[in-house]
Amino acid sequence: MWSLRRTCNAALVLLCAAPAAAQSVERFTIDSVVSVDSFAGDNVSSRPQFVLDASSAVRIDDHWQVVFRPWFRQLRPAAPGAAAPDSEAAIFQAGLRYERTGAIGTRIDLGYLVSPIGLGMLDSRANLNPTIAPHVSYAALMPAFDPTGPRASAVTTTYPLGAIATVSALHWDVRGGVVNSSPTRTYMLGHINNPEQTPNVVGGGGLTPIIGLRLGVSFARGAYAKAGELSLPSAMARDATIVGVEGEYSFSYTVLRGEFLRTAFQTSADDALAREWFIQGQQTLAPRWFIAARHEGTSAPPPVTAATGIRTSFKAAETTLGYRVTPDVTLRASYYARRLYTAGVWDQQVAGSVVWARRWW
Repeated sequence: MWSLRRTCNAALVLLCAAPAAAQSVERFTIDSVVSVDSFAGDNVSSRPQFVLDASSAVRIDDHWQVVFRPWFRQLRPAAPGAAAPDSEAAIFQAGLRYERTGAIGTRIDLGYLVSPIGLGMLDSRANLNPTIAPHVSYAALMPAFDPTGPRASAVTTTYPLGAIATVSALHWDVRGGVVNSSPTRTYMLGHINNPEQTPNVVGGGGLTPIIGLRLGVSFARGAYAKAGELSLPSAMARDATIVGVEGEYSFSYTVLRGEFLRTAFQTSADDALAREWFIQGQQTLAPRWFIAARHEGTSAPPPVTAATGIRTSFKAAETTLGYRVTPDVTLRASYYARRLYTAGVWDQQVAGSVVWARRWW
């Protein structure tokens, strides 16, 4: 695998060289999404959170593009007395993309790319997310289940370095590739807490029996913790295996989407099993109005040292009313409830957000 510095240098060369190859604005596209949201209620700061998510692409020729997506977030304050940064920035995507259309279409992504594991990745941009809160089950680390290894998630929002190839036709699609980190560990270009790089195989596919309905499967396997990240000096790297099913159905101004993922972690004892799931729906009521809801959760494995074998779980539910003020501006209001892994009661919150999305070229 390439080193981080070599990859950054290659991405910069491509991004600088590609505009020179472009002879007109038609070869260049850029869009930006700005969101501001605020939550009030149990165990949350009411200070607004600001997110800037930009995306650009330069068409080199009829099949090749350079893509680049920086991201910035102004964080809500942490709990009193806790040491935490006020903001964070990362590069979600940076690399090359090859696309060829036809009866059998082909797409190849090279560089830092969106993980192909986790259907919730489709909701990672604020203008595409039907609710206000993101998929928190992706972002919340599970309690430590193995004292000798790092904490992980059943699946996470990750943008690893890798190569993914997708082949699709009218009624089916197949994808496969290799990435440099497990989909259970967050890896982003520019992130300060990235895990050690290690190759993971990823794949999946789906069937579209009728227009609007897709049923799919996903798979990932590889080390989620290298030997240097374990507290046992003699320990070998430990693998994680993810197997999942997913589905999406669109009909009559309604979109339904859901997934179930099972992740098996190697530990110092038996495998630890984690399960992540979500189901969500969005209904357009009128040209400007829509409602949406999501219910999600993660069942975390018990500590390998625990004799009782009691599992803990994270659950969250959100109901949202949205209003499109203009094609660029959307207002949302939500009721949000969550129960953290070790909590005995649900947090009750209300939220509001403003999302501005604009394609410039």
